[in-house]
Amino acid sequence: MATEHATRFQPCYILRDSKIPCVIWCEDAVGYYGVPTVVFSLYILVPDIDNAANVLIERGWHLEDRAQTKFGNAQLGSAHHRLTPPIDETQNRPALSPGMEPPPPPSPSKIPVEPTTTILLPASEWNYTFPSIIQSFFPPLPELVDALIDRLLDDPLTDGMWNRLAVLIAYLYGYVPAVKEKSFADQLKYEHRQYHYDSLSGMASGTLPFIRHERKIRDALREGRFQLCDCSADREDESLFTDKVLARIRASMPSPFSPEEYEADKKREEEEERRQWADEDFSEG
Repeated sequence: MATEHATRFQPCYILRDSKIPCVIWCEDAVGYYGVPTVVFSLYILVPDIDNAANVLIERGWHLEDRAQTKFGNAQLGSAHHRLTPPIDETQNRPALSPGMEPPPPPSPSKIPVEPTTTILLPASEWNYTFPSIIQSFFPPLPELVDALIDRLLDDPLTDGMWNRLAVLIAYLYGYVPAVKEKSFADQLKYEHRQYHYDSLSGMASGTLPFIRHERKIRDALREGRFQLCDCSADREDESLFTDKVLARIRASMPSPFSPEEYEADKKREEEEERRQWADEDFSEG
């Protein structure tokens, strides 16, 4: 009997058995490193999406309309194949392939039990290079962060795809202890190290001004026109450091209670408590 994880990741086992490298991506990948996220379709990076799709089709998977594929709230317009699992007609549920092996290490919670819609993505378009020896279906943490940063900074920012990429990166910086360490930069590509330092500096990462700023910094690092530092922007730049802006907004919002109203309400509560105590004493007497 296939286990829950092995069932969801069934396409990975099929591809591996056919000598096709693959790596799990998106929510499943960040969830593997401790991010408490729900998962949706299963996204997989492969060297050639056509070859991988053909292997799955031979095992009963069905090629679906790519126009239906979403990446976050945006339509996924880049190269991919969308497949749904074979259906067990007797139980009207996805069928399991025989000989499933033990599952990989734990992944995110709330994983659907059955095989799910699988999205095959070309690894080259996601700036991911497969290692010579693949030890896991999950990408190493530095390679995951590198690839997501690169893809985000390459994004034209014309649709909502950038937003989901930014969220995935923010999840890693918010929940994975290793990524929060300044020294984690040593494991990243040189051109992404300033992104890391800036994310730890207090900048409002994940915003359009931040992404545009980091794109310029990355390009400058590639061209040798920039030196790494703790923070690449003026801390008075409120388009990148938004704490002061948010503080002003909060200060401008009316308090639900003025000091006078608070004291009057507190006094009414105290008087009500004294009245209740007096009533209890009278009834006991």
